[in-house]
Amino acid sequence: MASMRLIFSSLLFSLLLCSIEGRNNIPLTEEEDLELENELQSLNKPPVKTLKSFTGDLFDCIEMYKQPAFDHPALKNHKLQIRPSFQTKNNVTMDEKIKSLLDQGFNDTCPLGTVIIRRTRKEDLIIAKELPKYFRNNGSRYHVLDSSEQNYYAIAESENGRYHGFQSKVTTWALPNVRPNQVSQNQVWLMGDVDGDYDDLNVIQTGWHIDGYQTGCMNLNCKGFVQVSATLGPGFAFTGSDLSTYGGKQAYFGFQILKDPERGNWWLSIVDRNLGYWPKELFPNLDVSKLIQFGGQVRTPNDVPSPPMGNGHLPHEGHGKASFFTNAQFIGEDNQAYTPGEGSASLKTNADAKYYQVVGDPPSRGSWDVGYGGPGGLVAG
Repeated sequence: MASMRLIFSSLLFSLLLCSIEGRNNIPLTEEEDLELENELQSLNKPPVKTLKSFTGDLFDCIEMYKQPAFDHPALKNHKLQIRPSFQTKNNVTMDEKIKSLLDQGFNDTCPLGTVIIRRTRKEDLIIAKELPKYFRNNGSRYHVLDSSEQNYYAIAESENGRYHGFQSKVTTWALPNVRPNQVSQNQVWLMGDVDGDYDDLNVIQTGWHIDGYQTGCMNLNCKGFVQVSATLGPGFAFTGSDLSTYGGKQAYFGFQILKDPERGNWWLSIVDRNLGYWPKELFPNLDVSKLIQFGGQVRTPNDVPSPPMGNGHLPHEGHGKASFFTNAQFIGEDNQAYTPGEGSASLKTNADAKYYQVVGDPPSRGSWDVGYGGPGGLVAG
């Protein structure tokens, strides 16, 4: 069963869905073990209430103003934003639309004034210890920090411009054939100043992620994302009923990333509900997004066949049989969503078409659907 894990990367502050097969056999010194225990105490705030999901994970109801985000040094003087300035109200109660998408089997809910946060475990932090040596990733501008690994992508890329966000629906699939130390991700990248120094590049990512080795910081281990929802939070799981079937029912993960025009924070909403936001203080070089990419990407050790991307089928098989971003739209500086026209974006891949493909140039009219993926099996020669 694939499950949803919302991940925040220390390098790029990404938010992803993923199925995880982690490893926790990394040897630790006594000093390292003590350091992890101290970090756990910092991350896991005293809860008002604790809920247990059907997966066995514990979710704590934390007072909104005491969540881990506010331990980030850049947010020392940050004023909490309850809802975007462009919304007049925010309903934080569970409704059937949300419950049918992300039903964790809780027999209770968090009270108002709290946010629901998955409790961090020591094994989450153990796995994260090795992550800095691996990579910084953002689509076709992927930088591998470990030469023993390869990456392949199949994406759509905007022309350089000034964007305030992105929205789309993404088909979600179970994809079990991802080996340990491999990653298959399907997401969007919103990039800041792509013409500047790479080390100064700020990127926001979100999507769904199949991971044989956890990448980035797990859930809220990287402090900074401010959560406002008492019903949705990092670490929730998609069940089998929330996943697409080949040639049958299609399930979608609909999301929007939108810059608040007054406060400058970058808001994330899922199925029309506010999950939270990335404060502007975290992104000194992301006043606007200069480039948007979305599609699929995989990572694999050099001597191991590359994993499937998307649902493992090539996109020319069409809707219902391959992975798609549907009704993809950019958000302009006027904060209005629009479908880019012909010539305003390009399709890119760095692998042979028998392994991975991307299809769906911007249309002259109608909605923009981009298919991507493939069976993988590529071994670096």
